[in-house]
Amino acid sequence: MVDKTHICELCASDNELRLEIQERGVRAKLCPTCKRKGVRTLSAEDRRVKQIVRALIRVNYSEWHYNDHIGGSSLYNLMSKGEVVFSFDKDIDFPLPDEVWGAIEQDLGWYPESEEDIALGGGYWDGSILDAIRGNHSGFVNGLVNKALQNNHFEVEPAVREKLKTLSSYLVQAIPAGAEYFRGRVGVSSRLSPVFIEPGYPPEYKYQAYQSADIDRPPLHLATEGRFNRTRVSVLYLASDSSTAVSELRPDPGHLVSISKFRSVRDLKIANFASFDVRNFLSDSKLEQLREILSIADILSVPVQPEHRYLYSLTQLFGDALRLEGFDGLTFKSSVGEGVNLTCFVADAFIPIAGSEAVYEISSLRYELRSMPVIGESYDEFEYQSDENSPLSTLLHSIAKKR
Repeated sequence: MVDKTHICELCASDNELRLEIQERGVRAKLCPTCKRKGVRTLSAEDRRVKQIVRALIRVNYSEWHYNDHIGGSSLYNLMSKGEVVFSFDKDIDFPLPDEVWGAIEQDLGWYPESEEDIALGGGYWDGSILDAIRGNHSGFVNGLVNKALQNNHFEVEPAVREKLKTLSSYLVQAIPAGAEYFRGRVGVSSRLSPVFIEPGYPPEYKYQAYQSADIDRPPLHLATEGRFNRTRVSVLYLASDSSTAVSELRPDPGHLVSISKFRSVRDLKIANFASFDVRNFLSDSKLEQLREILSIADILSVPVQPEHRYLYSLTQLFGDALRLEGFDGLTFKSSVGEGVNLTCFVADAFIPIAGSEAVYEISSLRYELRSMPVIGESYDEFEYQSDENSPLSTLLHSIAKKR
């Protein structure tokens, strides 16, 4: 007899939910939920499966989205038709069986008593409505950021270190010796043309890329201010792929860019702000810690325009605190590329790989335009205020634009 409470790896659109089913599920001839054949399945009555689904709801949706008592859609509709947690045939009106959805939503209820469970409601009748974990910043982190933008970095550093201590166990990522990353530099070592050129034909240029010390981290006396380093502090900025390494340089059309691979020569302890596994945050209190991690990650990866370079004082503060807490570097999502950036604080942890060099020409840049809300000259001055000179507002505006 087919257990109707089971869901399969292909029912899941979220990677962590899919991995959980693949790692602990049993092979079934047919998934009772989506009808796919030869898949691994787990019961929705499994406590860990329930917690993962509920955590994913909390991470990605606010209660305003799914509580129909306050104007939201039904949670069932979000899970059935959305692509965040599950992936079902859109032609099916009710793809989630009652046996599955009842186990996830009703067995624990919206307001479970245990602190080890995950609530779906905050108590809307008292005005307590749950915000999505992603995109709604921790009040503590916002307060810390505001303080950091108004005080010397060494005055705020102890508080940042204390916060990082509480999050450290979730952040630690080991990068093994032999791991490879990419680094770029605008320009080339030299341009060469043939000695003998056939009359009437243009020369076919060849290029030598920067390599070795010329593409490594800069010497101390030449190190300028960067996202995670102060002037005359030299760190190594790397990327997970060559495209991201090029994008991070912000080159102009016509620029030549040298790229080289770098290899780690020893194991490294890195703070990972680039990705998270929701399975490490399966309680209400742990989800609030995830909110803090995502809030910091937003700050670390926010695009900084040249006129707002003072915001580097904030990211440099976190870089200093991470180094003092024993991290060899950190990873964070690129704001201009598809990959991940790695900043390494350790002087000789990476070496350039001889023979891996390449040269690319920037043939064009593609700008994506997004319409922004505009207000006319006759706006009500009691409803709006100018905040363009506030560092915190500038930071939050940059984060909002990134999204």
